[in-house]
Amino acid sequence: MKSTTSPLSRGERAFESRLLGKMLPASSPWPGIAVCVILTVVAYSLHALPFPPLTTSDGRHPISAVLLAVLLGMLLRHLVPGAARLKTGLTVVVKRWLPVGIVLLGAGLDFKHLLTVTGTVLVGAALMIALTLLLALWLARRFDLPEKMGLMIGMGTAICGSSAVVASAAVLEADDEEVTYSIGIINLLGVLAMLAFPLVGNLLSVPAEAYGAWCGLSIHATPQVIAAGFAHAQDGQLAGETATLVKLVRVAMLGPCVFLLGAWQARRQRRDATYVGRPVGYARLVPWFVILFVGLALARTLGLLPEVTLHLPESSLLGSGEPRLDLAALLSQAGKWIMTCALAAVGLSTQLGSVLQRGSRPVIHGVLIAVAVAVMGIAIAS
Repeated sequence: MKSTTSPLSRGERAFESRLLGKMLPASSPWPGIAVCVILTVVAYSLHALPFPPLTTSDGRHPISAVLLAVLLGMLLRHLVPGAARLKTGLTVVVKRWLPVGIVLLGAGLDFKHLLTVTGTVLVGAALMIALTLLLALWLARRFDLPEKMGLMIGMGTAICGSSAVVASAAVLEADDEEVTYSIGIINLLGVLAMLAFPLVGNLLSVPAEAYGAWCGLSIHATPQVIAAGFAHAQDGQLAGETATLVKLVRVAMLGPCVFLLGAWQARRQRRDATYVGRPVGYARLVPWFVILFVGLALARTLGLLPEVTLHLPESSLLGSGEPRLDLAALLSQAGKWIMTCALAAVGLSTQLGSVLQRGSRPVIHGVLIAVAVAVMGIAIAS
């Protein structure tokens, strides 16, 4: 006699999953959290090792701790049995810690940098970021890539590398494989740009100030910009200082861009939700952590995050002295550590096979965007 049991509907399966989730004991998050913290410490330790390629001859560190944390997480996931059992802790780090890290990164932004450059560079940088994001979205559709991945690669190229990828991933609700691939592409192309720009600049005899502006407008991450800027053959000091200043202008635009990206994503969700009868309220238009991120950046700009001098007596356990505490720098560094920890969790959650299945299209996508940004950058800098 054949069974007449009908398969469960989608709603019934969802109810069963929620019921089982409440009945079964949840695994402890602490092992996963501990592993992420350990990987973060190891990543920063490797990041500071005093030999190439981790450290250049002038003492700079072009390979970010974020990339190292992702790679270490992926390596641990596929080499150590049982790493997949850390899922509960990894979820806590990504879902709860990452937004806090993004908020704290706002303490490192100073909108005053927008007032210290010429109007041409400021308008040019804003226009270049807008065109880069539009190009990234268009190319993603042409290459049949997820729009979220395209925008993350665009943000990383246009603004500030891995930090922009992570910040945009949070508002776009991108999956782990998309984030991992985007960070890998951005870091790879950033290192290649750091090596190529000095060669091209010297070959074309680009003046120091124009070369510095070109680096600041075009190279992905801040350490890579600084390393390439100071590598100018004739006047590395002027080129490096110009590159750093222009790059900080791009970094200062991260907050507004993430805010607008969050609004764009929420409006899309609201549009799609109307078809299933679940309209999204305007109160959720922008994630809470983006608002706090911009607010903390404004507080830094207005000087509301003070530097405190501690007067320690001789009887102090730490000894006498007057150490200074820079609240903005402390909060910003804490945000970087939390963000790196979250990206270690992303690496631990990533199935390498899923990443490799995407093939070369995301890489070609990133290369085309990087070339377009370099061309726009030299046009503005000249």
